[in-house]
Amino acid sequence: MRFAVLPVVTFGLFAMVIADRLSHALAATPVPAAELAGETRRGTADGSEFPTGTHTEPNSAAKGSTSHTPTIDRLARLAVRQQISREAGRTYLDSLIGITDSLVRRWPDRGGVPLKVSLIEGGPSDYHPRMARLVNDALDSWQNTGMGVRFDAVSDTAEADIVVRWIDNFGLNRAGQTDLTWDQAGRVRKAVISLALRTNAGFPLPDPALLAVAVHETGHALGLPHSPDSNDVMYPATRTGVLSQRDRRTAQVLYQLQPGPLRDTGTSP
Repeated sequence: MRFAVLPVVTFGLFAMVIADRLSHALAATPVPAAELAGETRRGTADGSEFPTGTHTEPNSAAKGSTSHTPTIDRLARLAVRQQISREAGRTYLDSLIGITDSLVRRWPDRGGVPLKVSLIEGGPSDYHPRMARLVNDALDSWQNTGMGVRFDAVSDTAEADIVVRWIDNFGLNRAGQTDLTWDQAGRVRKAVISLALRTNAGFPLPDPALLAVAVHETGHALGLPHSPDSNDVMYPATRTGVLSQRDRRTAQVLYQLQPGPLRDTGTSP
């Protein structure tokens, strides 16, 4: 009888050990970041960027796990960094590694569903309907890059993913600004583009300049960073409304990458 009981006791002890190890492993696993609008980034055509808002942690468990990255996530981040490095000569995505938060930000994969864009007509006294066409031209420029993002016009700003509005001027040395909202996983959730009709000194901006700023800010709304090359649309003080080959390639590669952090914070204990 003792010999019959012994295997049962042994199996029970083994099960307790496995359960204990599983509970420790689950406690050490980071809780997935909630899809909260945690940060806002403002990209401006004059080269300045002004981060605003706060970064919201979903819960204490996730906050406590940020100092360590599971091995599988480390390998995924390494693969993204290597891909960015390989494309360094043809894109300007390497600037993502140098910025403070080292985060790949882009719209999540939508299965072919277009981003909804609401263009607010009117506003400043100098507004003209042709300015809406300039915005549409800017959207078409990025849509035709082959990055896999399409746009669809909607009238209701509440249901729009991207809202575009015109203002008279910023009162500062800039012509455009993009308020970009994303969650902790780097997935963009909302973009508001503001475009000025005049300089801060009150001089009207010609159509080529309005188009250049519209294309530049649309790039920010898609998650693109600034480029150090003045030949690119995403150069901080943009000088052209025509996408360069680097602009196109940067957009294509960005939407091949998995959104999320790039930093390697070490292995879990």
